[in-house]
Amino acid sequence: MSRNDALRAARLRKGWRTIEAAATAITEHGQQLLDDRQFTVSARSWRRWEGDRPGWPAEETAIVIHAALGRWPEDLGFTTPPGWIRPERHDEEQVRRQSFASVTAAALVAGPSRRSTLTLP
Repeated sequence: MSRNDALRAARLRKGWRTIEAAATAITEHGQQLLDDRQFTVSARSWRRWEGDRPGWPAEETAIVIHAALGRWPEDLGFTTPPGWIRPERHDEEQVRRQSFASVTAAALVAGPSRRSTLTLP
C-alpha cells in the first residue's frame, strides 16, 4: 500500500472530495468541539496523513478525528505511537478503579448488611 487508503476512504465517505475540504471540515469540527478558534489542520498535514507514512496526530487532533469520522487514528491507517491509550480507555480504567473501591469498601463493612427481600404474592 503506497498510501493511507483507510483515511482516504473515510474522507470520501464523509463527502469530502478533496484534501482541502477535509482539512477545512476537520478544522471547523475541532474548533467547535474543543471550543478553540486556534485549532487548525492544514491541507498539507492531511496530505501527509494520506501518504504512505502518516505521522501520528497530536492527541487533541486524534480526538477530533475520532469525533468527526467515528474511528480512532490507528483504525484509519496511522501508526500507533508507544504509550498511546485511547481516551475512552482512560475512562474505562477510571470506572474499574471506582468499582473496585466501592466493592472493597462494601467488603470491609463490619457485620451483616441489610438485603432487600423479594415478596411473592
